[in-house]
Amino acid sequence: MVTRPAFIHYLSLINFSFVYLCAMFLIRLISLLPFWFLYGLGKVISFLLYHTVGYRRTVVRDNLSNTFPDLTNRELFIIEKAFYIQFTQVFIESIKAYRFKRKDWEKRVPLVNSQLMLEYLDQGQPVILLSGHTANWEWPAFSIGQQMGYPMEFLYKPVKNPKFDQLMINLRTRHGGRALPKDSALRQIIKRKNEPRIIGILADQLPSIGADKYWIDFLNQSTAFYTGPQKIAQIVNYPVFYSHTERTSEGHYRVEFKPVKFPPFQKEGHDIVQRFAVLLEQTIREHPSDYLWSHKRWKYDQKKEQEALASNKEA
Repeated sequence: MVTRPAFIHYLSLINFSFVYLCAMFLIRLISLLPFWFLYGLGKVISFLLYHTVGYRRTVVRDNLSNTFPDLTNRELFIIEKAFYIQFTQVFIESIKAYRFKRKDWEKRVPLVNSQLMLEYLDQGQPVILLSGHTANWEWPAFSIGQQMGYPMEFLYKPVKNPKFDQLMINLRTRHGGRALPKDSALRQIIKRKNEPRIIGILADQLPSIGADKYWIDFLNQSTAFYTGPQKIAQIVNYPVFYSHTERTSEGHYRVEFKPVKFPPFQKEGHDIVQRFAVLLEQTIREHPSDYLWSHKRWKYDQKKEQEALASNKEA
Protein backbone atom coordinates (compact mmCIF):
# COMPACT_ATOMS: atom_id res chain seq x y z
CA MET A 1 0.00 0.00 0.00
CA VAL A 2 1.31 3.44 -0.96
CA THR A 3 1.04 5.97 1.86
CA ARG A 4 -0.18 9.50 1.19
CA PRO A 5 3.25 11.18 1.69
CA ALA A 6 4.80 8.62 -0.70
CA PHE A 7 2.00 9.21 -3.22
CA ILE A 8 2.57 12.98 -3.08
CA HIS A 9 6.30 12.39 -3.56
CA TYR A 10 5.70 10.20 -6.64
CA LEU A 11 3.26 12.77 -7.99
CA SER A 12 5.80 15.56 -7.57
CA LEU A 13 8.39 13.49 -9.44
CA ILE A 14 5.97 12.92 -12.30
CA ASN A 15 5.14 16.64 -12.37
CA PHE A 16 8.85 17.54 -12.34
CA SER A 17 9.58 15.16 -15.22
CA PHE A 18 6.67 16.50 -17.26
CA VAL A 19 7.71 20.14 -16.79
CA TYR A 20 11.33 19.32 -17.56
CA LEU A 21 10.46 17.39 -20.72
CA CYS A 22 8.20 20.20 -21.92
CA ALA A 23 10.93 22.75 -21.29
CA MET A 24 13.52 20.69 -23.17
CA PHE A 25 11.10 20.22 -26.06
CA LEU A 26 10.62 24.01 -26.27
CA ILE A 27 14.37 24.59 -26.14
CA ARG A 28 14.98 22.15 -28.98
CA LEU A 29 12.18 23.74 -30.97
CA ILE A 30 13.32 27.34 -30.36
CA SER A 31 16.92 26.43 -31.22
CA LEU A 32 15.73 25.65 -34.77
CA LEU A 33 14.54 29.21 -35.34
CA PRO A 34 16.83 31.58 -37.27
CA PHE A 35 18.88 34.21 -35.48
CA TRP A 36 17.11 37.11 -37.17
CA PHE A 37 13.75 35.96 -35.81
CA LEU A 38 15.09 35.30 -32.30
CA TYR A 39 16.80 38.70 -32.10
CA GLY A 40 13.60 40.40 -33.24
CA LEU A 41 11.70 38.50 -30.56
CA GLY A 42 14.36 39.46 -28.02
CA LYS A 43 13.92 43.15 -28.75
CA VAL A 44 10.17 42.83 -28.20
CA ILE A 45 10.78 41.04 -24.89
CA SER A 46 13.33 43.65 -23.81
CA PHE A 47 10.83 46.43 -24.60
CA LEU A 48 8.20 44.71 -22.44
CA LEU A 49 10.69 44.08 -19.62
CA TYR A 50 11.68 47.72 -19.56
CA HIS A 51 8.45 49.61 -20.30
CA THR A 52 5.67 47.22 -19.19
CA VAL A 53 7.04 44.89 -16.54
CA GLY A 54 9.64 47.34 -15.31
CA TYR A 55 11.94 44.47 -14.40
CA ARG A 56 14.40 45.83 -11.80
CA ARG A 57 14.46 49.25 -13.46
CA THR A 58 15.23 50.94 -10.15
CA VAL A 59 18.10 48.54 -9.46
CA VAL A 60 19.54 49.09 -12.94
CA ARG A 61 19.27 52.88 -12.74
CA ASP A 62 20.74 53.05 -9.21
CA ASN A 63 23.68 50.82 -10.18
CA LEU A 64 24.41 52.88 -13.28
CA SER A 65 24.00 56.24 -11.50
CA ASN A 66 26.39 55.23 -8.73
CA THR A 67 28.93 53.83 -11.18
CA PHE A 68 28.79 56.74 -13.64
CA PRO A 69 27.90 59.84 -11.58
CA ASP A 70 29.12 62.18 -14.34
CA LEU A 71 26.73 60.90 -17.01
CA THR A 72 23.53 62.77 -17.87
CA ASN A 73 20.10 61.18 -17.53
CA ARG A 74 19.97 60.85 -21.30
CA GLU A 75 23.29 59.00 -21.39
CA LEU A 76 22.18 56.69 -18.57
CA PHE A 77 18.90 56.03 -20.40
CA ILE A 78 20.78 54.94 -23.54
CA ILE A 79 22.87 52.46 -21.52
CA GLU A 80 19.74 51.15 -19.77
CA LYS A 81 17.91 50.45 -23.02
CA ALA A 82 20.96 48.75 -24.52
CA PHE A 83 21.36 46.66 -21.36
CA TYR A 84 17.84 45.22 -21.57
CA ILE A 85 18.41 44.20 -25.20
CA GLN A 86 21.72 42.57 -24.25
CA PHE A 87 20.10 40.87 -21.25
CA THR A 88 17.48 39.12 -23.39
CA GLN A 89 20.04 38.21 -26.03
CA VAL A 90 22.08 36.23 -23.50
CA PHE A 91 19.19 33.88 -22.79
CA ILE A 92 18.08 33.65 -26.41
CA GLU A 93 21.61 32.82 -27.52
CA SER A 94 21.95 30.20 -24.78
CA ILE A 95 18.93 28.39 -26.19
CA LYS A 96 20.00 28.86 -29.81
CA ALA A 97 23.40 27.33 -29.01
CA TYR A 98 21.77 24.03 -28.04
CA ARG A 99 22.52 22.66 -31.52
CA PHE A 100 25.93 24.28 -31.99
CA LYS A 101 28.94 22.23 -33.06
CA ARG A 102 32.63 23.06 -32.72
CA LYS A 103 32.67 24.87 -36.09
CA ASP A 104 29.89 27.17 -34.83
CA TRP A 105 31.90 28.08 -31.73
CA GLU A 106 35.03 28.73 -33.78
CA LYS A 107 33.05 31.06 -36.02
CA ARG A 108 31.08 32.88 -33.35
CA VAL A 109 33.40 32.89 -30.32
CA PRO A 110 37.03 33.09 -31.50
CA LEU A 111 39.63 32.77 -28.75
CA VAL A 112 42.52 35.24 -28.49
CA ASN A 113 45.82 34.73 -26.64
CA SER A 114 45.04 31.14 -25.64
CA GLN A 115 48.58 29.85 -26.23
CA LEU A 116 49.87 30.46 -22.69
CA MET A 117 46.90 28.61 -21.19
CA LEU A 118 47.46 25.74 -23.61
CA GLU A 119 51.12 25.50 -22.61
CA TYR A 120 50.08 24.84 -19.01
CA LEU A 121 47.33 22.41 -20.03
CA ASP A 122 49.59 20.48 -22.41
CA GLN A 123 51.99 19.96 -19.50
CA GLY A 124 49.19 18.40 -17.46
CA GLN A 125 48.56 21.55 -15.40
CA PRO A 126 44.95 22.60 -14.67
CA VAL A 127 44.19 26.33 -14.91
CA ILE A 128 41.67 28.65 -13.25
CA LEU A 129 39.73 31.02 -15.50
CA LEU A 130 37.98 33.96 -13.84
CA SER A 131 35.26 35.97 -15.55
CA GLY A 132 32.30 38.22 -14.81
CA HIS A 133 28.75 38.75 -16.04
CA THR A 134 29.75 40.73 -19.13
CA ALA A 135 28.54 40.46 -22.74
CA ASN A 136 27.41 36.82 -23.00
CA TRP A 137 28.76 34.99 -19.96
CA GLU A 138 27.20 31.67 -21.02
CA TRP A 139 28.69 31.12 -24.49
CA PRO A 140 32.36 31.20 -23.40
CA ALA A 141 31.62 28.50 -20.82
CA PHE A 142 30.04 26.42 -23.59
CA SER A 143 32.72 26.98 -26.21
CA ILE A 144 36.17 27.28 -24.59
CA GLY A 145 36.50 23.59 -23.74
CA GLN A 146 35.31 22.54 -27.18
CA GLN A 147 37.82 24.76 -28.95
CA MET A 148 40.80 24.12 -26.68
CA GLY A 149 40.34 20.37 -26.42
CA TYR A 150 40.34 20.22 -22.62
CA PRO A 151 37.41 19.73 -20.21
CA MET A 152 35.73 22.90 -18.99
CA GLU A 153 34.35 22.90 -15.46
CA PHE A 154 32.45 25.72 -13.85
CA LEU A 155 31.45 26.56 -10.31
CA TYR A 156 27.80 27.36 -9.82
CA LYS A 157 25.38 28.14 -7.02
CA PRO A 158 22.27 25.93 -7.27
CA VAL A 159 19.05 27.93 -7.54
CA LYS A 160 16.10 27.27 -5.26
CA ASN A 161 13.81 26.05 -8.05
CA PRO A 162 15.01 22.49 -8.84
CA LYS A 163 13.28 22.46 -12.24
CA PHE A 164 15.08 25.59 -13.40
CA ASP A 165 18.33 24.46 -11.80
CA GLN A 166 18.29 21.14 -13.67
CA LEU A 167 17.34 22.89 -16.89
CA MET A 168 20.28 25.31 -16.66
CA ILE A 169 22.72 22.51 -15.83
CA ASN A 170 21.50 20.59 -18.86
CA LEU A 171 22.09 23.60 -21.11
CA ARG A 172 25.48 24.41 -19.60
CA THR A 173 26.79 20.84 -19.85
CA ARG A 174 25.36 20.23 -23.31
CA HIS A 175 28.74 20.96 -24.94
CA GLY A 176 30.90 18.94 -22.59
CA GLY A 177 31.14 21.19 -19.54
CA ARG A 178 30.90 19.91 -15.99
CA ALA A 179 29.04 21.67 -13.19
CA LEU A 180 30.64 21.93 -9.73
CA PRO A 181 28.36 23.07 -6.90
CA LYS A 182 30.18 25.84 -5.02
CA ASP A 183 29.86 24.23 -1.61
CA SER A 184 31.69 21.07 -2.69
CA ALA A 185 33.84 22.50 -5.48
CA LEU A 186 37.12 22.71 -3.56
CA ARG A 187 36.87 19.09 -2.45
CA GLN A 188 36.26 17.93 -6.02
CA ILE A 189 39.05 20.13 -7.39
CA ILE A 190 41.58 18.71 -4.91
CA LYS A 191 40.41 15.17 -5.61
CA ARG A 192 41.33 15.59 -9.28
CA LYS A 193 44.23 17.94 -8.64
CA ASN A 194 46.52 16.69 -11.43
CA GLU A 195 43.93 16.29 -14.17
CA PRO A 196 44.45 19.00 -16.85
CA ARG A 197 41.26 21.01 -17.28
CA ILE A 198 39.89 24.55 -17.20
CA ILE A 199 38.07 25.57 -14.03
CA GLY A 200 35.79 28.53 -14.77
CA ILE A 201 34.59 30.82 -12.00
CA LEU A 202 32.15 33.72 -12.39
CA ALA A 203 33.75 35.68 -9.59
CA ASP A 204 31.70 38.88 -9.47
CA GLN A 205 28.65 37.73 -7.52
CA LEU A 206 27.62 39.31 -4.22
CA PRO A 207 28.83 37.27 -1.21
CA SER A 208 26.19 36.56 1.41
CA ILE A 209 26.35 38.46 4.70
CA GLY A 210 28.83 36.77 7.00
CA ALA A 211 30.65 34.95 4.19
CA ASP A 212 34.40 35.41 3.80
CA LYS A 213 34.92 38.41 1.53
CA TYR A 214 37.29 41.20 0.55
CA TRP A 215 36.18 44.79 0.03
CA ILE A 216 37.53 46.63 -3.02
CA ASP A 217 36.91 50.04 -4.57
CA PHE A 218 35.16 48.80 -7.72
CA LEU A 219 33.06 50.84 -10.17
CA ASN A 220 33.15 53.89 -7.93
CA GLN A 221 31.79 51.95 -4.94
CA SER A 222 33.05 49.84 -2.05
CA THR A 223 32.31 46.33 -3.28
CA ALA A 224 32.49 42.89 -1.67
CA PHE A 225 34.23 40.07 -3.55
CA TYR A 226 34.37 36.38 -2.72
CA THR A 227 37.82 35.26 -1.61
CA GLY A 228 37.16 31.72 -2.86
CA PRO A 229 39.15 32.05 -6.13
CA GLN A 230 42.16 33.32 -4.17
CA LYS A 231 41.98 30.46 -1.67
CA ILE A 232 41.49 27.79 -4.32
CA ALA A 233 44.52 29.04 -6.28
CA GLN A 234 46.66 29.16 -3.14
CA ILE A 235 45.70 25.61 -2.13
CA VAL A 236 46.14 23.87 -5.50
CA ASN A 237 48.75 26.22 -7.06
CA TYR A 238 47.00 26.57 -10.42
CA PRO A 239 47.81 29.49 -12.73
CA VAL A 240 44.98 32.03 -12.89
CA PHE A 241 43.71 33.75 -16.04
CA TYR A 242 40.96 36.25 -16.81
CA SER A 243 38.44 35.87 -19.63
CA HIS A 244 37.67 39.20 -21.33
CA THR A 245 34.53 38.78 -23.46
CA GLU A 246 33.17 41.44 -25.77
CA ARG A 247 30.42 41.43 -28.38
CA THR A 248 31.69 42.20 -31.89
CA SER A 249 28.27 41.93 -33.57
CA GLU A 250 24.95 40.17 -32.97
CA GLY A 251 25.71 36.52 -32.31
CA HIS A 252 29.49 37.03 -32.41
CA TYR A 253 31.93 37.50 -29.53
CA ARG A 254 35.64 37.77 -28.95
CA VAL A 255 37.19 36.08 -25.91
CA GLU A 256 40.67 37.17 -24.87
CA PHE A 257 42.63 35.45 -22.11
CA LYS A 258 44.69 37.69 -19.82
CA PRO A 259 47.12 36.50 -17.13
CA VAL A 260 46.12 37.25 -13.54
CA LYS A 261 48.68 35.46 -11.38
CA PHE A 262 50.99 32.46 -11.64
CA PRO A 263 52.25 30.18 -8.85
CA PRO A 264 53.91 30.05 -6.44
CA PHE A 265 51.42 32.13 -4.45
CA GLN A 266 51.79 33.86 -1.12
CA LYS A 267 49.77 32.29 1.68
CA GLU A 268 48.35 35.66 2.66
CA GLY A 269 46.97 38.56 0.66
CA HIS A 270 44.25 39.17 -1.92
CA ASP A 271 46.28 40.01 -5.01
CA ILE A 272 44.33 37.61 -7.27
CA VAL A 273 40.97 39.09 -6.27
CA GLN A 274 42.32 42.63 -6.65
CA ARG A 275 43.76 41.95 -10.10
CA PHE A 276 40.50 40.32 -11.20
CA ALA A 277 38.53 43.37 -10.05
CA VAL A 278 40.80 45.70 -12.04
CA LEU A 279 40.48 43.63 -15.24
CA LEU A 280 36.72 43.27 -14.84
CA GLU A 281 36.25 47.01 -14.33
CA GLN A 282 38.23 47.68 -17.50
CA THR A 283 35.94 45.34 -19.43
CA ILE A 284 32.80 46.98 -18.04
CA ARG A 285 33.93 50.53 -18.71
CA GLU A 286 34.81 49.64 -22.31
CA HIS A 287 31.28 48.32 -22.93
CA PRO A 288 29.06 49.58 -20.07
CA SER A 289 25.72 48.32 -21.43
CA ASP A 290 27.02 44.73 -21.51
CA TYR A 291 27.27 44.25 -17.73
CA LEU A 292 24.56 42.59 -15.61
CA TRP A 293 23.24 45.79 -14.05
CA SER A 294 20.04 44.10 -12.85
CA HIS A 295 22.08 42.16 -10.30
CA LYS A 296 21.73 43.57 -6.78
CA ARG A 297 25.50 43.77 -6.54
CA TRP A 298 25.55 46.49 -3.90
CA LYS A 299 22.71 45.22 -1.74
CA TYR A 300 24.62 46.05 1.43
CA ASP A 301 27.82 47.82 2.46
CA GLN A 302 30.28 47.11 5.26
CA LYS A 303 28.26 49.08 7.79
CA LYS A 304 25.02 47.25 6.99
CA GLU A 305 26.78 43.91 7.19
CA GLN A 306 28.17 44.71 10.63
CA GLU A 307 24.74 45.80 11.82
CA ALA A 308 23.15 42.61 10.47
CA LEU A 309 25.76 40.40 12.11
CA ALA A 310 25.39 42.24 15.43
CA SER A 311 21.61 41.89 15.23
CA ASN A 312 21.91 38.14 14.60
CA LYS A 313 24.17 37.74 17.63
CA GLU A 314 21.67 39.57 19.85
CA ALA A 315 18.82 37.38 18.56
